[in-house]
Amino acid sequence: MPNHGSYTTSLRIMETSDVHGQLLSYDYFSEQNKPGLGLAATALLIAEARKEAPLNLLIENGDLLQGSALADWAVAEFPVAQATHPIIAVLNQLKYDVANLGNHEFNFGLDFLAHSYRDAEFPIVSSNLQLLEQAPSALAAQLTPIAWFDYSVTPPSSAPVPLKVAVIGVVPPQIMQWDQHHLEHKVQVDDMLSSARDAARQARHQGADVVILAAHTGMPKHTANPEDAEQTGWLLAGIKDIDALLLGHQHEVFPGTNVYDLLPEVNSNLGTIRGIPAVQPGIYGSHLGIIDLQLTYDFADKKWQVSDFQTSVRAVNDSMHEAPVIKQQIDPAHKATLDFMQQPIGQTLVPLSYKTARVQPSSAVQFVQRAQAWQAQQLLTAHGLADLPLLSAAAPFDAAFAANDRATTIAAGPITRGAIGDLYRYPNTLDVVKVNGAQLKAWLEHSAEGLLSAATVAGKQSEQCWSLINEDFPHYNFDMILGVDYNIDVRQPVGDRIVNLTYRAQPVAADDEFYVATNNYRATGGGDFPSLDGQNIVARGADMLSDVLLGYIGSLPENSYQEQIEEHWQVIGIGCGGRI
Repeated sequence: MPNHGSYTTSLRIMETSDVHGQLLSYDYFSEQNKPGLGLAATALLIAEARKEAPLNLLIENGDLLQGSALADWAVAEFPVAQATHPIIAVLNQLKYDVANLGNHEFNFGLDFLAHSYRDAEFPIVSSNLQLLEQAPSALAAQLTPIAWFDYSVTPPSSAPVPLKVAVIGVVPPQIMQWDQHHLEHKVQVDDMLSSARDAARQARHQGADVVILAAHTGMPKHTANPEDAEQTGWLLAGIKDIDALLLGHQHEVFPGTNVYDLLPEVNSNLGTIRGIPAVQPGIYGSHLGIIDLQLTYDFADKKWQVSDFQTSVRAVNDSMHEAPVIKQQIDPAHKATLDFMQQPIGQTLVPLSYKTARVQPSSAVQFVQRAQAWQAQQLLTAHGLADLPLLSAAAPFDAAFAANDRATTIAAGPITRGAIGDLYRYPNTLDVVKVNGAQLKAWLEHSAEGLLSAATVAGKQSEQCWSLINEDFPHYNFDMILGVDYNIDVRQPVGDRIVNLTYRAQPVAADDEFYVATNNYRATGGGDFPSLDGQNIVARGADMLSDVLLGYIGSLPENSYQEQIEEHWQVIGIGCGGRI
């Protein structure tokens, strides 16, 4: 007998995003295990989640092929044109259903992209990417604006009922700036919002019962303004034809973060954006995003509808092991990467050290600053921005609090990829901000809070220097800004310590304007620096800064760094002069 009521089932949507080639729980730069990360560990979460919900979809949301030592090895040495990319082989093993593209998929050109996904046993979705005539023909066969999944659901005492699910995906159009040299005249990338709206509408017209949007984008942080050309997640959630939203790109964990709480209609506890269920699963396989859609079928109308939902993110625990089958599969690539990391990529004629960076200019910090300025100048030129002085702000990551403390140091001589990773350990990218002289001084004043008052220290000269360090102030917030000269007078109260601030021997006026190259963490409010909240960013890089350092070395004559320390700032008001 036909069923004249309704039937309810559940569809589980699982998401990974921003894996950045991190397959194992291992740090190739420090040569140590790094629990809590890696797709081989995420695989255990995937297997568990699948067992709980037989009707499921596993979706990869971009930035898969770049960002780890193993990914770099694959670009440089793996014969991707002839053999299956090791990262794609893992996704095949884990039986992914569909993958969206992220901005970093385009870093190595369209041929590499086509070769990498050639053997993928799942469709590649991209709803706002249009291939032009000069694009590789193989890529056209791999991409689809809508990925379709047809299921047969059998309610009790009823014939099977079809369930048609559509997955659409978008990538930031800014890839046309970030990878212009790879993409110009080969692809066109349309606006994410209009493209997703059109694709969702088309999916409904073609009979989709459920529409899932995999969007390689996040949302504006620490602001009530949802408008952003790159981070369009809030706007995408307003598309009436979508049922679930998968986010990425920003490396946040949602639900669970408070960085979006100022935006209207965002519930970071329930995981909803404008009433739509949404997840974002962090970085490096640290989390698995899950959306459970409760679907109710009305036998009279012969239609499915979403009647309820639940969102969650499951973390890879530090004690969690890696899936043995994945670990074994990756082992050849892992061993090859270990050898690859020992290869020299250049040399430095001066030792690079963070050790004394909390009390005087640092060779390692200046190496980072010069690399940032090198890429920032390219970005400013590409954007056609006004010709203003370009400065560069960076902080030490592993400095010392005392004379006997260890810190990151690279001896003069060959530089390996592993050494570069040790020098810059965070997955930051480059931003360029525009500030005036008053804001520049306020930036430095905040950094100067990393030093104690002269009145609090006593003893010998070198001991006084070390004793000045405020150990409650993180190393990574002690910014130094290369391109200007200044003194930090620790006799003065907090907020009035920056004196003799000059640019090219001329005092910096309050209304002078500068560009400052910095990392995206700082530019978007990290560290609570005044006037740095993401509103004054004028250009953004797509590459992680560890890759920028590699590129900078490669740009130097004979791949050789030989800049001496520029003594552009010093602490005054206490016997702390000279190198220690």
